[in-house]
Amino acid sequence: MKTVNEVSKIAGISIRTLQYYDKIGLLKPSAYSESGYRLYGDEDLKVLQSILLFKALEFPLKEIKEIITSKHYSRNLKLKDKV
Repeated sequence: MKTVNEVSKIAGISIRTLQYYDKIGLLKPSAYSESGYRLYGDEDLKVLQSILLFKALEFPLKEIKEIITSKHYSRNLKLKDKV
């Protein structure tokens, strides 16, 4: 498990961005430490990677959330639509 600080450094985004993604339900941490700190697992990092990819392709956050929370989610299909 990785802390918010570690994930922000790995992904090159701010801690504030991760907190915002949690607040809007886009990226929820897998767990919380005893002190209440957000902890992210490998699956969370994969989701974050998808979020950042869609964001780079100029998808709005609302649409990204709809895509990644869909039970029929397929990153490849959405990318084909965008290209």
